Amino acid sequence: MSEAVRELTDGGGVDVVYDPVGGDPAADATRCVAPEGRFLIVGHASGSWLTPSIPRLVTRNYSLVGVYAGRYTREQNEADHEALLALVAEGALGTCVTNTAEFDDLPDALDEVARGDAVGKTVLLAPGHQPPPTEGTPR
Repeated sequence: MSEAVRELTDGGGVDVVYDPVGGDPAADATRCVAPEGRFLIVGHASGSWLTPSIPRLVTRNYSLVGVYAGRYTREQNEADHEALLALVAEGALGTCVTNTAEFDDLPDALDEVARGDAVGKTVLLAPGHQPPPTEGTPR
């Protein structure tokens, strides 16, 4: 995974990792963080929390940030949502959609994701819908 991310980011890595999984997948994702980036620890769906490599944390100079979304009020969430919508409207947020699948091809698409062959996001297309635009720079 980290080699694909490095290739997509011209060797720079990603500025922010949002990790709800934890465990070994999170440890792999720490190899993708850009210098001075942020790694958001959101959960442990894998069954274990991230055990970070302190030497990597220090030499890459990135931050670990604990995130508990349940701590915010409805008003704070709505304000954040509006801010994100504004960024999308301005074209400031890009996508990293490299795979799309028709609804009937869902089992094959899930197998591709499970094998680790999918790079970026895989989007399931509802019948009669077009793939999302891929404008912007994913980071």
